[in-house]
Amino acid sequence: MRVRTMGLGGVVLVVVVCTAALLTACGGSAGATIKVTEVDNNKTVTAKVGDKLSVTLKENPTTGYEWNMIAGPGLAVVSDKFAGPEPSPSPLMGAGGTHTWVYAVHQAGTMTLTGVYARSWESQSKSAADFSLTVDATE
Repeated sequence: MRVRTMGLGGVVLVVVVCTAALLTACGGSAGATIKVTEVDNNKTVTAKVGDKLSVTLKENPTTGYEWNMIAGPGLAVVSDKFAGPEPSPSPLMGAGGTHTWVYAVHQAGTMTLTGVYARSWESQSKSAADFSLTVDATE
């Protein structure tokens, strides 16, 4: 009886094939990531179910202004992160940063993502900015 061993390349190939098989069996697909910024305000993007939307907007919570984002049905928030200014050479007091939300597209159809940039203690009519995005998703 002869035992044959697999080299490192064969092991890597087996791991890649098994991972792809598991993702397919579980219904998961990597999908594309569509990057959106303030220049995309009031625009329509095309996506597929399984894609992700990465929305990055300027924000300065030290002034009290923050984005209140509302995702329509079919969009689910995956992550929500604020990144302050880079310390180069030292951080500026009161400097703003960027806020990034990642949304997963869970269903086909036309969906909206809206945001209001305002202070929570002031009326919505005093918003400093608004953001609106239409997402046309297909299977």
